[in-house]
Amino acid sequence: MKVIICTDNKMGTMFNNRRQSRDRILCEKVVSLVGDGRLFMNEYSHELFENLGVSITPRNDYLSKADKGDFCFVEKESLLPYENKIESIVLFKWNRDYPSDKKLDIDLSKGWILSSTEDFAGNSHEKITMEIYIRG
Repeated sequence: MKVIICTDNKMGTMFNNRRQSRDRILCEKVVSLVGDGRLFMNEYSHELFENLGVSITPRNDYLSKADKGDFCFVEKESLLPYENKIESIVLFKWNRDYPSDKKLDIDLSKGWILSSTEDFAGNSHEKITMEIYIRG
C-alpha cells in the first residue's frame, strides 16, 4: 500500500482528536496522485474528499484491507503495525509547528529513502512540501 499522510514540522498529525489543518489544493493533489487507483481512508477523513470526484469507500479497517498499489490517506491511525505492508509514504508537510498529541509513528530515517520532494502553494498555506519516501 501507498500511504499519504500530513504532518507538521515535528511529525504531528492530530491534536485533541482533530486534524491539525486542512487544505483544498492538497486534497486535489492527493486525487491527482491516486489517478485511477483505489483510495482508502476512514470516515473522518472522507469529508475532505467528498466533492472532488474521487471514488472512496470509507471504512475503519482500511489499513488491513488495502492491497499492494492501493493508496491510504491516514490521519488518525498508527502505521507502525502495518509498516511491512507499506510500499511508499507520501508525506505532506505543513511547514509549521502545530500542537499535536498524535504523531507519525514510523521513523523515516530507518529503512526509508527520500525519492522526491516538491513544494507547492496551497489555498490555506503559502508553502506545502510533498516528500515521497520509498523502502531502502
